[in-house]
Amino acid sequence: MVPSVSKLSVISTESLNSLKSVSSRINLTKEDYENTPFAHVERIIWLLRLDFTHSRGWARRINNAVTAIFLISSMYYLGFMAKTMFYKSSFYVLDMSLQLLSMIWHVESILSTVFLVYWQLSGKLEGLKAKLEVCQNFRGVRSKTHKFYDGARWFIILYVVTTVFNVCYSAKFYFEKLHSVWAMLISEMFYYKKLGFIMSIISSYMYSVWLTTTYVFVTYANAAYFEVSYFNKQIRNLSGTRDFLKEELLKNIEKFRLISEAIAELDMVFRLYTFAMLATVIPILIFTLMMLNQHMSSFTDFLICAPFILFCTCAFCSVTIAPARVHEECQNLKHSLCKNKNIWQPYDPEIYQLANTLSNHCEQNGLGISIWGFATLSRPLILGTLSATAMMMSLLTDLKPERIIEVTVEDGN
Repeated sequence: MVPSVSKLSVISTESLNSLKSVSSRINLTKEDYENTPFAHVERIIWLLRLDFTHSRGWARRINNAVTAIFLISSMYYLGFMAKTMFYKSSFYVLDMSLQLLSMIWHVESILSTVFLVYWQLSGKLEGLKAKLEVCQNFRGVRSKTHKFYDGARWFIILYVVTTVFNVCYSAKFYFEKLHSVWAMLISEMFYYKKLGFIMSIISSYMYSVWLTTTYVFVTYANAAYFEVSYFNKQIRNLSGTRDFLKEELLKNIEKFRLISEAIAELDMVFRLYTFAMLATVIPILIFTLMMLNQHMSSFTDFLICAPFILFCTCAFCSVTIAPARVHEECQNLKHSLCKNKNIWQPYDPEIYQLANTLSNHCEQNGLGISIWGFATLSRPLILGTLSATAMMMSLLTDLKPERIIEVTVEDGN
């Protein structure tokens, strides 16, 4: 009996240590960002079994299996929904809007999974991280450590909200007494209605992957923004003797060359992802507003539609705001250089020549993250996109079908 007890104690100790290692990968403090600015991104990728950069051996095989299973299941889920919608029966426009919204979200999740795996297998994320570090040794990122920590906190909240919403939406089917035709058809996706919870598991995981890919995109875009902002601040505060200014301007020209290369690499990595997400986020936003406009007749209806509005808002802001900040900060570099009086006064021909050279390098209007090379994401582009979306929404609202209510009048005679 003694050996068996000792074996059990060893097993329990090993399991406890493994749980501690898992918790240490998730729970991070602000000090952890001093050496690893992308800590939470890497931890969440590891937690979802999507780590194809550092995993080896059986860990890589498990990651391959998990990714393949959920990708195939999500594609089957998407295909079944499309077949049911377009071939089985006709539904009211509200059901069509709701299910089209769910289908586009699954398309986004599948694309996000493919992009995230590709970035890791091709080494693009590691290469981009190295180029960002070479610029200024992550001084800009480390000066804004609290921003990264707060961003991680908000994304964790979104993970929890998304999971709770999927669980509640799945449980709603089991507690309702009356179901729509669509709900009954979808419940037979896995043949047995009791297996309907599998849909909730697939949706929760795929939406988490979608959030993770968005988190990766926002984190790297913010890292580039903080590096440019730090460089901008150094230019504004540049002062000293004439010889010191000459030396610093030479160094800053080289720094800006490295920053330009890093941002160009950032664009090459994320340009196709940005295009794909915008091409799907805008229809999601339109269908969500249509659903809200056609279905909301009480506060309960608003609560049902509120999560969709929240997710659409987060998706659109995540894809557009971070790249727009990078572009805007790059455009402000020349303004910071021109406003620094210490550079231009008193007059020095060599300093003037170096400052003009740096100013010419800063005149790169296309420096930023583009939409597959078509246009650079900026504030005017975001405003134009919102205006076009509002116009499209108003058009669809005017063309929406109205319910025809038949009233039977009995003849008193």
